[in-house]
Amino acid sequence: MFLFQSSLVSGLVSGLIFALAGIGLIVIYRVSGYISFAQGDIAAVALYTGYWLHQGGAPYVAVALAVVLMGALVGGLIGRFVVVPLERFGLLTAAMGTIGVSVLLQGLENYFLGADARAFPSAGTGTVLSLGSLSLSTADVVSFVACGLAVTLLSIGFRRTRTGVAMRAVHDNPAAAQVLGLRALTLKRASWVVSGALAGLCGLFIAPIYALTPTSVNSILVFGFCAIVIGGFDSIPGSVVAGMIIGVTTNLTAAYVSPDLVTTLLFVTLMTVLLLRPHGLFGRRPIARV
Repeated sequence: MFLFQSSLVSGLVSGLIFALAGIGLIVIYRVSGYISFAQGDIAAVALYTGYWLHQGGAPYVAVALAVVLMGALVGGLIGRFVVVPLERFGLLTAAMGTIGVSVLLQGLENYFLGADARAFPSAGTGTVLSLGSLSLSTADVVSFVACGLAVTLLSIGFRRTRTGVAMRAVHDNPAAAQVLGLRALTLKRASWVVSGALAGLCGLFIAPIYALTPTSVNSILVFGFCAIVIGGFDSIPGSVVAGMIIGVTTNLTAAYVSPDLVTTLLFVTLMTVLLLRPHGLFGRRPIARV
């Protein structure tokens, strides 16, 4: 029973992190119509900045704030000077540009910093909450609360604020958005800032578990990508539900069957959803006027 409870709770926590990783991809997709493959590498740059601050004696709060801000800065610079300008050659070219950025950042990090794993600080290891026989550490509670708050604010922002609605309009109907005077380039650049900040926030909760390397965050982005495919590319709530499902099922599979079957289960689930509902569980079916 303890094994089931611990797998369930850890699955919910990791599932929310998967959802946050996926939502960072949704932010750019909703505005520009393509997926960024550089999210993990943006997070790595931000995390190395936080690591150096920690080594210099900075408190965790300052480290966390610096990571999020650096993620926003790096994401904004990449969007402003590299990816958004490439959109004039087509969305596929822009998406390929994010792969180029990813390879470039990984190469620079491996050359100047090396591929050695570094221990990244967490929010805390002490027990702050007990649920029966389960004990949740400070890091577990902080990650769950921070990810949940970020997901809630983003969901409300896209649906209730003028900026969020404008971002969606730029992708859904570019011609109408231009007629209404919406600044498409500004909104697209802003989406990269937000997405970069989310990459840094997500990395804060991944690096303490998997250690910090130039590619340590990329593995979690695979789960985040699966979350948005299963939940729906245009649905933040769907990504949250899918992330929770992925987190719980993979943890239970690792606990009761075998850790080696986790990726196999994820692939089977992904293919099943794509065959039955190509637009995702909560996604909108595309409507074409003929």
